[in-house]
Amino acid sequence: ISFTDNINREAYFPFAGWSENLASSESKFQLSIKVPLNYNSMFIDGDEFYFGFTLQSWWQIYSENISKPFRETNYQPEFFYLAPLNWHPLGGNTGFMVGAEHQSNGRGQLLSRSWNRVYFDFLFEKGNFALSLRPWWRLPEEEKEFAFAADGDDNPDIGDFMGHFELGMVYKWDDYEFAFKGRENFAKHHGGVELGLTFPLWGKLRGFLQYTAGYGESLIDYDHSQQRIGIGIALTDVL
Repeated sequence: ISFTDNINREAYFPFAGWSENLASSESKFQLSIKVPLNYNSMFIDGDEFYFGFTLQSWWQIYSENISKPFRETNYQPEFFYLAPLNWHPLGGNTGFMVGAEHQSNGRGQLLSRSWNRVYFDFLFEKGNFALSLRPWWRLPEEEKEFAFAADGDDNPDIGDFMGHFELGMVYKWDDYEFAFKGRENFAKHHGGVELGLTFPLWGKLRGFLQYTAGYGESLIDYDHSQQRIGIGIALTDVL
C-alpha cells in the first residue's frame, strides 16, 4: 500500500469520473526479470549480455466511486551488456553496463507517455556496499503534427523533470538493506529521490518500506511533484 500527499488529478481531467474520485492510497507493485543471452564470455572475461523487463503498476484498489482500475502501468524492456573492469579502488570491484531501453505506459491519446534511452552505468561494490552511476541520453522523436496524433513525441519535456542521470546506492547491515536512488536536472532544478528499506519477515519474504519525493515516480507523473510512502512485501533484496 502506498500513500501520496498529492495524487495527480490533472492528467485525468478529460476522463469523466476519474479525477475527482482518485484515492490518495493505492496498491503499488513491481516485477523485474532478466534473462542471460550468452553463456560464454564474448569480449571480456566474465562479461554477460541480458534481456531485462520491468513492470510497475499503481492500482486504485482502495477507491470507492470508480471500479478500482489500474491508474498507471509502466513497461520497460531493455537489452544491456555487463562486464567487469580490472580496476579495484579502495579494495573494491568495478564494472560497467551499456544498454538501451524503452519505457511506456501503453496508453493512447492524452494519457500516452513513453521514451527511449541509451545509457552507460558505472558500478562499484565493496563488501556490503554497492554504487551505480547511470547517465543516459534520450533518443529523439518527431514532434506531433497535432495534439491527438498517434505518432510523435508524447512528452517532449520529460528530460526537464526526469533529469539525465541516476545515482543509486545500496548498503546491507546485518539483515537489513538500505537503498537510495536519485535523479536530477541541474539546469531545471527538477528531479526525484527514492529511499527503500527491506527487513526480515518470515521465510523468504521480506518487509519493505519505501519513500519517494519529487518528479517521475511513474511516467504519467513525470511532471508532477509529490511525496509517497509505502509499506509492503519484497521477494528479494538488491544485493
